[in-house]
Amino acid sequence: MIGKLVASMSLTMVLAFGLLFALLAGLGFYFNIGIYGMVSFAIVLGLFQWAIGPVIIRWSTNMRPLQKDEFPWIEETVHGICIKNKVKIPKITIANIGMPNAFVFGRTSKSATLTLTRGLLNTLTKDEAKAVIAHEIGHIKHNDMVVMTIVSVIPTIAYFIAMSTIFSRSRNQGGPAVLIGAGAFAVYFITNLLILHFSRLREYHADNFAGLQIKPTLLANALAKITYGLSLQKQEVQSSTLRSFYAVDPVASSYEVTKFSSYYADQHISEEEVKNAMDWERRSSFSKFGEIFRTHPLTFKRIEKLHELERQLSVKNKN
Repeated sequence: MIGKLVASMSLTMVLAFGLLFALLAGLGFYFNIGIYGMVSFAIVLGLFQWAIGPVIIRWSTNMRPLQKDEFPWIEETVHGICIKNKVKIPKITIANIGMPNAFVFGRTSKSATLTLTRGLLNTLTKDEAKAVIAHEIGHIKHNDMVVMTIVSVIPTIAYFIAMSTIFSRSRNQGGPAVLIGAGAFAVYFITNLLILHFSRLREYHADNFAGLQIKPTLLANALAKITYGLSLQKQEVQSSTLRSFYAVDPVASSYEVTKFSSYYADQHISEEEVKNAMDWERRSSFSKFGEIFRTHPLTFKRIEKLHELERQLSVKNKN
């Protein structure tokens, strides 16, 4: 199964960078700048984002290191799963954020930081939180967080080129500039879709990894609580800039099942309430179409796959 993720990572990087270099070649030709200079510019900008990204994340999330003996079970869980799967143990931090969520980030898998929000620890049971931790370690194991950090700079470059060429050129040079700008917007749109597709796929693989470490239904329960409870916290999550790194997309989830938000006011979600929300998602044409623009799969799909994994493991254990 991991082969599919590796193939997707490789294809995403090849296509995204291929489109970017084609755009830079056209831009270099128009401005009479050598292609090597344009490519060097893209590489420098990409390296800058890769280097500065973790600093920005730390600054924007109000996190602090996990204190010794503060939550011993968190350290035990992280160490146990990492040692079992030969993953370098990440730094562990707590973000002073009320919404329940978690994420990992870092320049490499060996310099990763695992962050749990205060809301996650207050909302989930200990076993459910352990399942979320396993999910995040899956991202470190697969090294997909580094790929996301690298490729996410491409739409940014394309957007910058589009805005610069369309709106910053004089009228007598406007025709060719607008043409390049339109091409840049196309690259921006296509690479965004490629990266979003990869982002959704990596979530499935991290879920599968977690399900093999911790009982799959525990992660399913955690996803239900996080997703179907985030509709109560719109104001806090709308400013999120880390959507693709979270275990659950906080912005999309806050609208995913707003129709049922009153059911979850106590944050105690019954099986019947989860079933109602999943059925609503399954029938919603808007949700299905909108998924291509999401960083995460629809939650009902993730929950269904986790329950299927639980059935497969149960049959395997019986045999």
